[in-house]
Amino acid sequence: MLRERIKSSAIIILIINLIFLTGQLWFDSSTTIGADTMRYIRTLPIVERIFPLQPEYSISKENLSRPRKFLINDGSLWMAYYNTDIGFSPIEERTSEIIKGFLSGDITASKKIDNTTWEAGLESLSIYVEYPVSFDAKMFCLIMGVDEDRAPTEISSLHDLIILPSSEESSICILVRDSADNDFYAYILSDRYKLPASDLSVYTNNNDGYYEPAFSTGLHLGEESKVSLSPLVLFSDSQPYTEVLLPHNLITESSRNRLLENFSFNPLSVTPYEDSDGASNYIANYATAKLYGDSFFEYSSVSDDRGILLDESGDAYNVLNASIDFAEKTWSCVSSEPLSILVTSDLSDYDSENAYTFKFDYYCNGRPVEIVLDEIPGRQKMTSAIEMTVKGGRLISYRQYMRSYNNVSVHMLSDTFVTALDDFVKVLDKEAKESVTINDIYIGYLDRGEVGEINAAWLAKTSDGKIYRYSAKEGNDELE
Repeated sequence: MLRERIKSSAIIILIINLIFLTGQLWFDSSTTIGADTMRYIRTLPIVERIFPLQPEYSISKENLSRPRKFLINDGSLWMAYYNTDIGFSPIEERTSEIIKGFLSGDITASKKIDNTTWEAGLESLSIYVEYPVSFDAKMFCLIMGVDEDRAPTEISSLHDLIILPSSEESSICILVRDSADNDFYAYILSDRYKLPASDLSVYTNNNDGYYEPAFSTGLHLGEESKVSLSPLVLFSDSQPYTEVLLPHNLITESSRNRLLENFSFNPLSVTPYEDSDGASNYIANYATAKLYGDSFFEYSSVSDDRGILLDESGDAYNVLNASIDFAEKTWSCVSSEPLSILVTSDLSDYDSENAYTFKFDYYCNGRPVEIVLDEIPGRQKMTSAIEMTVKGGRLISYRQYMRSYNNVSVHMLSDTFVTALDDFVKVLDKEAKESVTINDIYIGYLDRGEVGEINAAWLAKTSDGKIYRYSAKEGNDELE
């Protein structure tokens, strides 16, 4: 009885406090204090016992199983849907069970094929499915919620596949490219999976623009050109309205303390010292942390066995999920907004006992934000929003560019795909010392750490690991 009275009294006190803090948030122009206080109260043990936090499935982990894009050929028209386009989800719903059926081994026949058959599949009635990165096949089964022991044994790594729809005479066929060795395979699924070819025309009406893969355009860049296009670079007639972004530094005095606590530093007892480059350095618990004034944060342990333990199972999939959870926990130290990221590092050959670096990039308004920070004294070049190195389930290195982005206005992309492509080819022909392939061209943002607004632009990724940016106002610019 006494216990229930104490619990009731605690609830009443908490309700009064919440009403008071709500008033503070409404009527006080400085909302940071209120938000910090709320965050602190929410983490008190008594509050967690009375109002337990429900685990939320990470947006990032949900995105692991989402394709980057679909390319649909209904026999007369090509159409692409990126994972942030309106209309993407219905296609994902129709194809998800088919892909799970393939992964779970619900197959009636299989055969090794050649690249010619793969390309013929693209040119027929088909849905091409591309994932953001290459995945180890067993890890991808776990991501999709499928028993990895039933997966086709020929496939070790998965990045893309082609679904050939069913007809009255045939079942669904899936063509798969093993991204580890570039071998190709065809699989016939059991007849319980249906995707009639007539259904494809429903999806060839993307309001975001018309697309066509490079291989079907018949475009030749010229025999003397050192530049070639990946067959699946998508030509686009899109000139969409895009948001203008204003970046904000998320490292403040209060968020700095929460960051340090998150990485096992006591901000009340550890004394920082400043580098000649202006970075604040903290040393404690066999680790160092560095904070730069331009939103950059870096952590490193002195040895592999002294890193922060994220997962002790040794399982690659668990380590990946634990790493994503830690990145989201770190983000919550500096922002109350959800962390919108996508994994962008290769996951095709991962042994959790070896050092492995996960890379994540920000997404804003459905478009990627490319982070490119030049090397400066004491800091290596940064080409992702988050880079974390894990070995044996322990975090031994973590780097993040702590920025958020607000929409400040809207403008139409003033330059066309063809204009941007023409300029990319001219620049690459002039600069490249040997043959180079443009692997992708897309609309995105570039954040180089500069102050001021950021406009969307056409970006090109090449086979030598570089990124190029083009806009009508500023011309072409090599990023990486």
